[in-house]
Amino acid sequence: MSRTLRSHAALPPRAVLDFFRLFAASGSVAFAADRTGLSRSLLYRRKRNDPAFAKRWAEAQELGVSKVRDEVFRRAVVGIKKPVFYGGAKVGKVKHYDNRLLWSLLKSHEPETYGDKRPRRDDGVPFDLARRLDAADERVAKYEAELRAAAKQKNS
Repeated sequence: MSRTLRSHAALPPRAVLDFFRLFAASGSVAFAADRTGLSRSLLYRRKRNDPAFAKRWAEAQELGVSKVRDEVFRRAVVGIKKPVFYGGAKVGKVKHYDNRLLWSLLKSHEPETYGDKRPRRDDGVPFDLARRLDAADERVAKYEAELRAAAKQKNS
């Protein structure tokens, strides 16, 4: 029996269906594998050796990532209600917006502006920083020239 066939036999079809359903719902291989009782190493091996399985994996992963992205957006922009306690008793709720998630969203959607990997000049300085520094140098030089001219005029 070939290695690929053994891998297929080791994964019960019903458990595989449940795995893909949970993977698509959560975006987590570990969570889906744990809940279905399937071995992650067997799942990854089958993904490597079975193109149809790999295609289903990619589709489930895309759905899972989409759901996680929606949840991140909800927590960052819509917010979540967190309980407030006073003296050990719950006294209410407060809406909490997760700014770290919001920042991550900005970085992922506009990496050229908010990302860590902005374009850099040959000397390693970010383009926008270099432009701002050059503009600041020009403003300082203009201001100093105006001061010199004013001082010269005052002394004449």
